[in-house]
Amino acid sequence: MQNANTPTTISILLVEDTFSERYYIASLIRSFQPENVEFDIIQCEDGLAALEKCRTHQFDLIISDWRMPKMNGVEFCKRVKAKNDAAYFLLLTGNDQTQDMIYAMESGADDYITKPFLASVLKVKVQAAVRLIQAKKSVTESKQQLQSLLTQTQSELKQAATLQQSLLPKRNLSFDNWTIRHYFEPATELAGDILQCFQIDKEWIGFYVIDVSGHGASAAMLSFTLAQGLSPQRMDWQQSPEKVMNLLNVMFDDPGNLGQFATVMIGKINTNTHQLQLCNAGHPLPLVLSKLDVQTIDVPTGLPIGIDQHCQYQSGEYQLYPGEQLLLFSDGVYEVNNPKFGMFGLDRLKQRCFSAKAMPASKFLRHLSYILNLWQQYKPQDDMSLLLFTAPES
Repeated sequence: MQNANTPTTISILLVEDTFSERYYIASLIRSFQPENVEFDIIQCEDGLAALEKCRTHQFDLIISDWRMPKMNGVEFCKRVKAKNDAAYFLLLTGNDQTQDMIYAMESGADDYITKPFLASVLKVKVQAAVRLIQAKKSVTESKQQLQSLLTQTQSELKQAATLQQSLLPKRNLSFDNWTIRHYFEPATELAGDILQCFQIDKEWIGFYVIDVSGHGASAAMLSFTLAQGLSPQRMDWQQSPEKVMNLLNVMFDDPGNLGQFATVMIGKINTNTHQLQLCNAGHPLPLVLSKLDVQTIDVPTGLPIGIDQHCQYQSGEYQLYPGEQLLLFSDGVYEVNNPKFGMFGLDRLKQRCFSAKAMPASKFLRHLSYILNLWQQYKPQDDMSLLLFTAPES
């Protein structure tokens, strides 16, 4: 950004075929130079020479006579104004007929002065042009600064999105013949959703699904913080899910007082006995897909974390059977809206799960994501997260 004390340079092209007139006008223009402005004046004797000069220089202000040899001022003006970033054009003319003035302005001239002219008239015309040029330069500079800031922000968002993706489970994850697949689609560059699955010990795997209220960077930063708090390096996952949830709720912080909260599902699966432990803080209830049906697991539900630090959560225990699948998801999955048919809804989600439950896990999630994106006409409305566990057949 230009310093306020740095003079603004205004590049001026003066075109006049009579040397004495050109010298006189140039002297007048220099005497009009405002404070904190520097005039850089280049002179030409005809329109053709001036046009050549314009090919190698970018001028802010052009002051040109009308009647000149080789190329007159009006034709020169037309050629200059054909450029996308044309200079302010002030035409000097001895023609004082109204139709001549109209013709000059229609040719692209921004202003004109009729010869002979008073020095004071030229002064106010030049000063008016300078004010417009300075305003244009200011707008251009602001636009460049905004573009630079936008480019930097976009770059930082891409880096943050890459970091967020790195916190998701690995593709084709498996533990003791249990297969884990996931689908993650942010509504914007960054998501308030995040999920993870990991091995606790030889018998247990742990997992969580988080959905922070809102979208964008603030929601993503909070979900990242919560995910860091739940990492096995910082949280003791030998504890029950309810104890983990209680600790997470106490850990929750909303430093900006934005009224943010998060729905969370925390769980553990015993890979040997197929025992399932779940604790829920306002998150959508998971589904169990068997060969015969699709059922909702009735998990004890507490408030989303971040609303009441004194809230005490409870875990529920369930039994999964060989070949069954456990599906966890964020509310962005079933709350997508179609302009004609409305919300997708939980019932429709269960129906689609039932009709596709024979598919392999990876194809199953691709099938669901295709249906959901089709429903919202490929215009993301909310973050979507799905986490699918498939128990071994025996």
